[in-house]
Amino acid sequence: MKRILVLCTLALSAFGQSSPQWRTSSDVSEGSRGSVVGTVVDVDEGASRLQVAADDDTHSRIPVLADTLSTQYNGFGGVINGQPEIFVGTKGFSNVHLGDRVEVRGIGRGNHAIGAEFITLLGRSVPASQTGVGDTRPLNSISTPTNAPPSSDVTVYGRIEGIVRQVNPDEGRVVVETDRRQMITVRASRSTPVYFRGQTYQISNLEEGDRVRIDPQSTSTSGGEVTARSMEVLQSVGDGGTTRSVTQVSGRVTRVDRTSEIVRVDTGRGEVRVDLTNAFDSSGARVRARDLQAGDRVTISGSFGATADLLVATTVRFVDAPGDNGTPAPLPPPPVTPALPLVTVWGTVAESLSTGPLLVVREAKTSVLFHINVTDDLPVKAKGGGYSTAERLKNGDLVVVKAFRDADGNYIGQTIRIR
Repeated sequence: MKRILVLCTLALSAFGQSSPQWRTSSDVSEGSRGSVVGTVVDVDEGASRLQVAADDDTHSRIPVLADTLSTQYNGFGGVINGQPEIFVGTKGFSNVHLGDRVEVRGIGRGNHAIGAEFITLLGRSVPASQTGVGDTRPLNSISTPTNAPPSSDVTVYGRIEGIVRQVNPDEGRVVVETDRRQMITVRASRSTPVYFRGQTYQISNLEEGDRVRIDPQSTSTSGGEVTARSMEVLQSVGDGGTTRSVTQVSGRVTRVDRTSEIVRVDTGRGEVRVDLTNAFDSSGARVRARDLQAGDRVTISGSFGATADLLVATTVRFVDAPGDNGTPAPLPPPPVTPALPLVTVWGTVAESLSTGPLLVVREAKTSVLFHINVTDDLPVKAKGGGYSTAERLKNGDLVVVKAFRDADGNYIGQTIRIR
């Protein structure tokens, strides 16, 4: 049987030997050292910032701050002169993709963020090409790379994740296909623990198609084989679950449903329904449908659920629209329906809600008064990007109001923005 070479990387340091494992965002405290394993759910290349959903806490996001000069990236490249390729700084950050499974090691910062020193790729569902060329030695090392050992003495480092392709409990052998499409033979005995949902099993309980994580006994093996210290079933083939790919959409919010936490985003190629039930902003704070209004420009990361037309959001970032530097940005063309046409009014508040049940706006060009029905708690987007409510508007405020006009000529306010 032809053996396939397996090369992985591990940052060997005293840090890696003694660091605690952070399992949730609350474990990350300022000044502490540790590591977390999870999935990349948001990439902000301009700020060299990631967000990772930890394996043990899928309902919160851990911000990861990468240094543009010194953060080291392992496992993202190929081989140079027989040595695993190492990326450093922004060169490495550009190789990180949404959906990557990574291990992040670093120092805790404020707001439960991690200042990353090492980011190691554990696997990705779809192979992606690398960007740029890495180095063949880690930081602060002056040694010259040496030739790789012969294929009969291949070194393998770190944990392994993948899908079980073959199980032979009599010979103590499990064949695993990793996320990087490599086949690895895992050696185990009847005493090797196999963990699944808090229970301990044997390798004879494994099934083809199970997704597993293997902790090897040693950091070095030969011949493309690994001897397992323990194994953990991350997903059973019997569950019938499928891995959902992480994606990203950008566009303008066209509709907000606060009751169902669903918004619609026009990407320029059609509308996408977005579920904000478990969404967070770039700082890790919750984002709800009431925080958005029609016209907002957003970039949303998430994954499509059981239905292909619903994006389950993980991260929402607000994008400044053109013209926010003082001049009004052009608004999107309003949807036109025969029954309820949409009207946009640029003007000044003539009578606020403190003086009557209707908001009266004097149009700037024609001086025509528009009497608009609005609720007291209708969100009003402030000039600086924050939000207020309609009841706080004052006479003289410069506003842009969108309202539907019903068959009787009444105006029903939908959105308000201070300009």
